[in-house]
Amino acid sequence: LCRLNTLTPDAAPPAAPTAVLSFEWLDAAGAHFGTDGLPDFGDRRAEAAAALAGDVVAPLADRGTIRVRGPDADAFLQGQLSNDIRELTPTRGQLSSYSNPKGRVLAIFASIRVGDAIWMETSRSLLASTLKRLKMFVLRSKLTLEDAGADVISIGVAGPNADQVLAAAGLLVPSVLCLCAEVDGIVIMRRRGPQNRYTLHGPATRMAALWPQLSAHARPVGTEAWRLTDILAGFPALHPETAEQHVAQMMNLDKLDGVSFSKGCYPGQEIVARLHYLGNLKRRMFIARTDADNVSRGAAIVAGGSEGQAVGDVLDHALHPDGGRALLVVLQTAQADSDDLRIGAVDGPATRLVR
Repeated sequence: LCRLNTLTPDAAPPAAPTAVLSFEWLDAAGAHFGTDGLPDFGDRRAEAAAALAGDVVAPLADRGTIRVRGPDADAFLQGQLSNDIRELTPTRGQLSSYSNPKGRVLAIFASIRVGDAIWMETSRSLLASTLKRLKMFVLRSKLTLEDAGADVISIGVAGPNADQVLAAAGLLVPSVLCLCAEVDGIVIMRRRGPQNRYTLHGPATRMAALWPQLSAHARPVGTEAWRLTDILAGFPALHPETAEQHVAQMMNLDKLDGVSFSKGCYPGQEIVARLHYLGNLKRRMFIARTDADNVSRGAAIVAGGSEGQAVGDVLDHALHPDGGRALLVVLQTAQADSDDLRIGAVDGPATRLVR
């Protein structure tokens, strides 16, 4: 029964047009949209420094939301995702992953329950392909899956005084990791991190009205600056270059409470359970730094003296205010103490693990 989701993409119905994620209202707030399509406010390195030291508010334009609703929504997702959907409540969010039958993760979700729907935030670059694949397995289940598009967007708020920033905007402040609160259609979720971090989820019109209230008490920063705080918190995100490469535990999703080992079957569950119970996991995710400015997701990590043999890869990266980039890397645990790790080749840029 655990050998699920073995259909090929050729069997999928035509995908519905992807809704447009709208952050046009940021133009009036002084945002620029870089060559990567992500908004910033003119100085990405200064914004990265602010994200590590001060109170910031960021448009999460690299994130999108899949909205699921219907009488069979919970049962359907219970058979697809790595976490126990029965533990998702209006006041408790959840991290989970979606994998292929070989246990390789296709997408990572931060999910919240809103009214009669479940909102699953994920990487915008993977949303369309993930949605298409999920729809392949709906069959006769009574539910709808859709790209929420501009109906639901996300904003991040972080910093030592982030609680006061939210309170000044009339929002509730969840006190526990993954705890959620709703105010006038906006859901606030507390996120993992060394400083106070929250994500707000709601309609674009409400978010546009809320932005001036937040930016009056926190510095506006770009999407990449927020991603830096995710990386330093050890929170992974997948992209097309890194999807279907790693089992959930290799990205520490088990340590982040993103995997249930008692819920029952879902795609890839056999592989995930075997790694958990037999204890033969040989790769883990680590935070790292490099002085290089140009890094590619999916680039190999090579150990010195290995004659170019890859011992890991770059999962994600973001500009660091001290120069170079902060990285999330998936690495052979046997190489965790190596003092000679390179990106791309044995003569490539050096990288070092932070922890």
